[in-house]
Amino acid sequence: RRRKGKIHSDNVAEEEEDQKDELIQLGELRVQLLEKYVRPALLPTASSIDRHLFTHHHHQEQRTQSSNSISNNSYYDNFIKWIRGEYLIAKYGLMVQKAVKQHPELRDDAAGLSTVEVAEVDEGAEVPLILTSVDTIQTAFGMGGWSRNKVPYSSWADSLTNDDKSNNAGDDASSTPIDHIIHHHLKGQIAHSGPLNAYFEMRRREDSYELWTRDYIFGLARYLLDRIAVMDQQQQSSTTTTLIETIILDVGAGDGRLAFFLRRAMKEMVSKSGLQKRTTLTKKRTPSSPDTFSATTEASSSSSSSSLPTIIATDDGSWRAPIYNNRHIQVEQLSALESLDKYGPETLPIMEGEHKENDNAAKKKTRLIVLCSWMPPGQDWTIDFRRPLNYTTSPIGKGDDDDATSSETVEGLAEEYILIGEADDGTCGHNWYTWGNAHFAPLEHDMDEEAMVAPHVVDGYERVDLEELSMLQFSRFDCERSSESKTVSFRRGVRGYCNKS
Repeated sequence: RRRKGKIHSDNVAEEEEDQKDELIQLGELRVQLLEKYVRPALLPTASSIDRHLFTHHHHQEQRTQSSNSISNNSYYDNFIKWIRGEYLIAKYGLMVQKAVKQHPELRDDAAGLSTVEVAEVDEGAEVPLILTSVDTIQTAFGMGGWSRNKVPYSSWADSLTNDDKSNNAGDDASSTPIDHIIHHHLKGQIAHSGPLNAYFEMRRREDSYELWTRDYIFGLARYLLDRIAVMDQQQQSSTTTTLIETIILDVGAGDGRLAFFLRRAMKEMVSKSGLQKRTTLTKKRTPSSPDTFSATTEASSSSSSSSLPTIIATDDGSWRAPIYNNRHIQVEQLSALESLDKYGPETLPIMEGEHKENDNAAKKKTRLIVLCSWMPPGQDWTIDFRRPLNYTTSPIGKGDDDDATSSETVEGLAEEYILIGEADDGTCGHNWYTWGNAHFAPLEHDMDEEAMVAPHVVDGYERVDLEELSMLQFSRFDCERSSESKTVSFRRGVRGYCNKS
């Protein structure tokens, strides 16, 4: 029996390997067919290999833009985007179809959001949360050897073999492989790609850049709940008299699935932990301790919901993400700026006779955490996340000098903002204004890169790369050598920053 079992196992493995080889061969034939039709458009003559029909000046343009002239000027040419997608689908599309058939939770389309069961259910019933796992994605798309960390492009960009290089040595372009043309001349990233990349292209969605996994969603939910707990602890040690409500605002949310997933994950986590009541702090004064706090407990109005932050998804609709007519997934049509104006921190008015030394801390009603996944290229929304909220001015120094300087303590609008996507040298936001990469600072900054201070640092925010979460991500431009998407937190300083006037 053992021998028969081993023989059967060997036969299955051999059959699967044969099927894989067959899919690879069919993929190569599809690529040849694609090349037959597009090569004349790419290279009308055999000697036009260096003719720059299509260029990608994203990095160069970022260096010449001023902070007031950032715009989304279609850095990634639509033709390049199309030819890249068609190449990947031709080569790996059959493998993707097989993977999705074997793992139905990977099904995804623009019309149905079939990774989530969104059919209406009885009032009060929970909607099933169906998310794939990191292990499933790696198995389905054959990614066992893929890097889970972001690796500098310069360390792996040269993917040509000696034969490929010789093909490009002369003026004759007739034998130059189409993958070489797409990757090196059109700057359409396809080197070291695989079925995962074709999967994104087969979604046929402009807003499809991140593949959410259960591991990542629950990890991010846990991080947010932990951060809110830390903020609450800091509040308890201050003179705050009212429990602050936390608003998590997902701007540029597309179809709203990230906010939906987080909301469901938090409900599940809080429900399992038994945290069904919310503690409110009230200050009472005693002779021995003038600032003693007592805790009162409010009964939850809807199970565990009162202990959760409010999660809001907004999008201006510019990426034409699908809008679902379902009460569980809602996206408010607002731009990032409009969203901040509407949902930014609220404060209570100062009552007559109250001390004003700690007005900002004592009277705040809400705090804001901003999420932004794959910010549009070349645009910087973070300057609005950090815009000044409150000011407290006091004199510095001694004496009666009229020109004495003063200290201005500033709080940024968001207590924390979290960016998801390509960081530092990619196409999410602006590599200098958003991420602080001095190499991409506008040329108007005429100083040594090491001496330059990133905009978020100037505004009193600390950058924290969330590496454990980043290792759970899968994105459209990942490849075998590098995982491109990251999760990065920017946390507001306790005392903001200091200006001198």
